[in-house]
Amino acid sequence: MGAAVVILFFLPWLDHSEAKSLRYRPTGHKVMYAIFVINFFILGYLGIQAPSPYLSGCHKLAHCSAFGFFLLMPWWSRMGQFKTVPDRVVFQAH
Repeated sequence: MGAAVVILFFLPWLDHSEAKSLRYRPTGHKVMYAIFVINFFILGYLGIQAPSPYLSGCHKLAHCSAFGFFLLMPWWSRMGQFKTVPDRVVFQAH
């Protein structure tokens, strides 16, 4: 349970995409985020159900999918054709 909170701390270092805004990312990234949100609701639903062998297997699969989203983020966040980011959005340190 603690790993689910700790992994959020490392999120800025896991995302290696050129654009930090969802607007400039490829469609595949939006699909990955949609799958993560659906997985979030599945885990919420499974969390309120009574334990059973079938739901336990689904729960393990959903947890692996959720952690896989974060652990594979350094690879899938680089993939795809990014839209060009305007200069007004790019941060440059002084």
